[in-house]
Amino acid sequence: MRYFLFLIPVFLFLGCANKEFEPKNPISKELPYKNHKMLYDYTKTTETFKTSKFNFGFGKTIFYDAKGHKLGKFKKIAKNLATFNDKLLVIDKNKIIKIPYMLYSATQNKDKIALVFENNSYGLYSLKENKMLFFQQGGDAISAKYLGASPVFYQGLILYPLLNGNIAVIDAKTDNFIRNIDISNETIIDNIIFLKIVNNNLFMATPKKIVLFNPNFLITYKDEIKHIISYKNNLYIFNVEGKIIKLDSNLKKLKEKNLPFADFFAPGICRGNIYTVTSNGYLLKITPDLNISVYKTDQFDTSEPLRIKGCKIYNQDKVFFIE
Repeated sequence: MRYFLFLIPVFLFLGCANKEFEPKNPISKELPYKNHKMLYDYTKTTETFKTSKFNFGFGKTIFYDAKGHKLGKFKKIAKNLATFNDKLLVIDKNKIIKIPYMLYSATQNKDKIALVFENNSYGLYSLKENKMLFFQQGGDAISAKYLGASPVFYQGLILYPLLNGNIAVIDAKTDNFIRNIDISNETIIDNIIFLKIVNNNLFMATPKKIVLFNPNFLITYKDEIKHIISYKNNLYIFNVEGKIIKLDSNLKKLKEKNLPFADFFAPGICRGNIYTVTSNGYLLKITPDLNISVYKTDQFDTSEPLRIKGCKIYNQDKVFFIE
């Protein structure tokens, strides 16, 4: 009976899932574009109970980095790193490293690579010594394919964003474990999706909340979060209900705009403005003060991967240019 009761709200939500963002008087706009090889590193698929959107793919895929360099089976996971099964490719060295498990996220800092694996373990690899400097299990977690944060090297520390809502803090000089920062009370689909230093403050977030960490206190802002972006010491939250919320670096709400039923792709910054695309193909230009211009274009295929990177929008085999 409990399983049946659990499914009731899911079905009720799915019954409303056909509603889409429909703005009044959108501006017609045609973006210039050129054909481009398919890039895997420009997208992250979100699969949540809130959106219930799943993508299935078949056939052989060849991956490329943003410069068009062929990576073969390796999927780009960081600026200079790509992964395939239990192997890690360091792109500039064309070096393949055998790793313990499949990789979830990674960050390179000079000759060291901080790694978070899909079984919620984590470790540090030395390119200089050609070995793992340490390896640690991060606790049980039920992983979901959701936006994932990458490790951060910060003031002699390495911060590992884990899949169970914890931040593991490691001394970068001694490789010793210092502590866990637990910001989640959930048991599923609550991995760390945002980990960043903004205005000298450490911010951490799961899909349920964003936390400002200080050794003496925590400040929390709760929401159903789809994406977070930082710009000029402020944070911008795009939630699952179509709201865009501007917060200062103390998590105080400065402004909010509501776009009912809008489902956002990951936003990006171009020439001082924030851009995103909705799931039904509208291009949004958002000023830092949350003034929004909505553009209608029939150029995007939003059933395919789409990502904004700088002033470029990558979609299928095309790159569009924001002017």
